[in-house]
Amino acid sequence: MKSYRKNLPPLDTLVFFESAARHMSFTGAAAELFVSQAAVSKRIQQLESWLGVPVFERRGRRIRKTPAGERLAERVAMSLDFLDQSIAAIRVPAEKVVTIASMSSVAMFWLQPRLRVFALGSDACAFNLVSTDRPSDILSAETDLAVIYSDGVVPGWEGGMLIGERLVPVAAPSIVKAREGFADLFARSRELPLLDYSRRGPDWINWGRWAELTGNPLVHDWPKRRCASYLQTVGLALEGEGVALGSRPLLEDEIASGRLVALSPDELVTSKGYYVLHRSGVALSKDAERVKRALLQPGHPGRG
Repeated sequence: MKSYRKNLPPLDTLVFFESAARHMSFTGAAAELFVSQAAVSKRIQQLESWLGVPVFERRGRRIRKTPAGERLAERVAMSLDFLDQSIAAIRVPAEKVVTIASMSSVAMFWLQPRLRVFALGSDACAFNLVSTDRPSDILSAETDLAVIYSDGVVPGWEGGMLIGERLVPVAAPSIVKAREGFADLFARSRELPLLDYSRRGPDWINWGRWAELTGNPLVHDWPKRRCASYLQTVGLALEGEGVALGSRPLLEDEIASGRLVALSPDELVTSKGYYVLHRSGVALSKDAERVKRALLQPGHPGRG
């Protein structure tokens, strides 16, 4: 006789493990699951304690799957996917939930505080926020509202701009001297890396593309640290691990609170931005229309 309760670890530890293994980052898993990085680390430790073997090797703030983790990752992903599909096939929701799919960085720094205000207001409705950096996942058939980096022209989709792109180098105040700028920081220490990431789309701007657009020669000679995602570059910058290329509208709170310092008064303003889109020719539900209207309202939530 099977006893799943005895033979399986707590199921939430498997959910946390699957996300961390897919992102290869506790920070990325935390963003997707809307918890702290410490919460992810705690669940992974709980799983490893139950198994009696480590599933990740920790190298500073970087992780790598152990042989046991490699074997477990694929099977856990398949099992959770099968379980998700099985439940979805029979579950009848009490009400239609508005599905919002968003890029991870926008979800963490911009969307969540606004959705919180919306959820606490008189126009609140049920919604589900999906956080991913794969455009194909954002622009899926299941998505009601897509929040995506774009020039606003996405075939088959229409909507409005939420925020325009304004890029500026940012770092933690602990590594920046008073009135120090980008060039000053470079001259003082070449050991402090630029936190860079691989571009997943031709219109994404990382340090290499930023150097081309601004003609800044410092970037080519500055040591770089490769990160798993744009979101991780911001996380490491907040921890004083290097200089990130920040989207100022997304990091408005971090800069205003002093957790990050903008290293230049000049910003790279591009023709891109973050848009909220819905499928062309498909009428939005009343709930989805209310969510869209709330997101397009100017200003910062909670500020008078």
